[in-house]
Formats: sequence, C-alpha cells, structure tokens
Amino acid sequence: MKQLLLLTALCAALTAQAQEKVPSEEVQKIARRVLDQFGETSDAQVKIAPDAEHADALKAGDAGIMVIPDKKLTAELLEKVGADLVPVGQLYFKSVAPAKDGKVTANDKLRVLTFEDKGNSIRIPLCLLGARKRDGQLELVVFGNEKTPLAQLTLRKAESSSGNPIELSGEKQGDDTGVLTLSIVGKYKAALTVMKQAD
Repeated sequence: MKQLLLLTALCAALTAQAQEKVPSEEVQKIARRVLDQFGETSDAQVKIAPDAEHADALKAGDAGIMVIPDKKLTAELLEKVGADLVPVGQLYFKSVAPAKDGKVTANDKLRVLTFEDKGNSIRIPLCLLGARKRDGQLELVVFGNEKTPLAQLTLRKAESSSGNPIELSGEKQGDDTGVLTLSIVGKYKAALTVMKQAD
C-alpha cells in the first residue's frame, strides 16, 4: 500500500502538458515519501544527507525531474571545495534520464527504483550529485550506479535568486531531448542534457 501511495503521488506530481514547477508543498511531500521508502544508498560514490524540506521539481508531459539537496550544501562549502568530492544532492527522473552524445543513459548504468502497480513496473532513475575541483575548475559530478561518473559538468558562476539550495529549470531542444539547468546556492549553474527513455 505504501508503494502504491508513493507511486500515485509521484506520478501525479510529475505529469503535466507543459513544463512547470511542482508546488513546493507537494514536492516536499513526495521527497519525504521517497526518502522514507528507500532510505540511504549503501554503495554511494558520495554520501548524501538529503533535505526533503528544500526539494525542487519540474514536470513536462509525462516526464518529471526532482532534486533533493544535501543538508550541508552552502555557497561557502562550494567556495572551499578541493579535489575531494563533497555532497550536493540526489536527482530523480521520471520518463527521462541523462544523455550523452545523442543517446540516453541505459538503465543498467543508473540507480533505478522500481515500483509495481497493477502488474506494471515503473522505473524511476536516481543520480547522485557531488562537486569537486578538477584542473582548477569547479565541476558538478553526476553518478549513476558505477564508480565512473555519467557526467562531469562545469559549474559556472551565475548569480540567481534562489529559494532552495538547488533550483531546477529546463528547456526543450527536440522532440525527445532537453537541457536541465541546475542553479546551485544562487551562485553557480550547470547544464545537463536529458532524453526521453524508451517505453
């Protein structure tokens, strides 16, 4: 019953005809349910202490993306970061996933949470986010289920008004492709290409 309630809430919140923000109260409820259901990730490449109260989400058509920041994520933390990874947050997907070179990431390279509902399996990929400096450049590191990152994204300085530690926005690029922008602590931005997953 708990899985069914979670699935219903997540699917309802991440389904709409046009890109729009999910209301913060609704996102917080979904984030708390997700964390209650799945708890900690034992084999995490970077250990996240997720803060459900500051989650953010976008929805567009049957696709949706939710981010839950780490509780300790601050501008000061990122300013002092070195070569070692520091936790940034968790990124959940519905019907889309990170993409590279025109191809969507295969499920076997993602952490996939699976829900069973009336004989149907619904998969929700999860990526873990960390930050570090490499060659003097601050970067956002996106992990699936392997030690090697799915993506290493430049964190460029970009001031923005931010109600949450991480704010999501998106832009459609094609029928099946879009660019997700993560605005982090109101001072940095990174762009991640996402693509629709096969049914």
